[in-house]
Amino acid sequence: MAEDAAGGADPAMMEKLMAALGNGGGGDGGAGGMDMASLQAMLGGGGMGGGGPEADMRRQAQANQQAAAAKNAGEAEGGANGKTWRWEQTSKYGESEIIVRFPLAAPAVKKDVKVVFKARHLKVSVAGEDLIDGKTFGTVAIDDSTWCLVENRTELQLLLALAEDVKWDSLLAD
Repeated sequence: MAEDAAGGADPAMMEKLMAALGNGGGGDGGAGGMDMASLQAMLGGGGMGGGGPEADMRRQAQANQQAAAAKNAGEAEGGANGKTWRWEQTSKYGESEIIVRFPLAAPAVKKDVKVVFKARHLKVSVAGEDLIDGKTFGTVAIDDSTWCLVENRTELQLLLALAEDVKWDSLLAD
């Protein structure tokens, strides 16, 4: 309840409350009480599903869930100049990473692979053949990124740790 500077109840608020209680809130001269719409209006619209801090927190939580779902949307295909790759962004606990998978025509060994991670650029070559060379959509945390050969050395996988937990629309910038 609102209080005035002297520590008592605010007379204007009390008058509104008493008037609302006395006429049923809707002016129909009923047996007293107040309808929900009148109560919500008096409280500043903060009822069930109205405004207020709870509603703000609920809306923020829904927005966070939608953003997380977008960042975990699944694998997408990419490629250029006859080279193909698949990439997938995942986000958990406020950190995002991207896995990039390159199918290899022949098994490779570690010395065949050259990967250059830069904050906004990625270059990958295997046995002297460039698989990707371009500006990334966002910023990569270089020290936390790595690569490995899997599937009997016929697939190269890169783990790109992202500097920011934001949704990438594509692996490479346009």
